[in-house]
Amino acid sequence: MTTADDTLPERLLKVAIPTGPSKGGVHRLPELLPQYYTERGWDAAGVPTPECLKNLGI
Repeated sequence: MTTADDTLPERLLKVAIPTGPSKGGVHRLPELLPQYYTERGWDAAGVPTPECLKNLGI
């Protein structure tokens, strides 16, 4: 698995929300994914770092 597999359906990434408080918005996955990887202890490719694996006892 690679970062290309960490995605959402295209409509959530490109089609704006038609109504409601989030009207006009789309999911910010490309912006948020690097932060998610960092919080998990993974590198930029979405792979657990050696330190993360050590902390997990793996």
